[in-house]
Amino acid sequence: MPKPLTFELKGETQLVVTRDFDAPPAVVWRAHMEPSLVKKWQNGGGEGWEVAEVEIDARVGGRYRMLHRGPGYEFQITGIFLEVEAPHRVVQEEIMLLPDPTPPNIVETLFMARGEGTRMVMTMTVPDAEVRQQMMDTGMLDGMELSYQNLDALEAA
Repeated sequence: MPKPLTFELKGETQLVVTRDFDAPPAVVWRAHMEPSLVKKWQNGGGEGWEVAEVEIDARVGGRYRMLHRGPGYEFQITGIFLEVEAPHRVVQEEIMLLPDPTPPNIVETLFMARGEGTRMVMTMTVPDAEVRQQMMDTGMLDGMELSYQNLDALEAA
């Protein structure tokens, strides 16, 4: 049974999120990289939220964009893939449009086999501690966990 995500602050600029899934790495990878699957589970705003648009070109130099829409608000996540080692590791530069752009966030995500499941470790590196705190103050971690619970349910189906 998956456990809720945990997080750790490292230095002044990093946030490390760890989450276990019952599915193997290839399945968790696909759920993060295939637009039709992303739309099914990534609605971390809760009731009334959706990922309205998803574009993912999961190759080095490829771009991605996700439009999240909820009651009276929407935001986008955009970026470029810097390194792709399917299905175990991806590094990407990410910018959120809230609507103003956030400073770039470099995200390394590892999908590691753990028994029959996956341990996902996501390390986000931002310019400074202030940006990291602003990012956390958005409720991002709660939203991530809500989405990961949806992913758990999708994997179980």
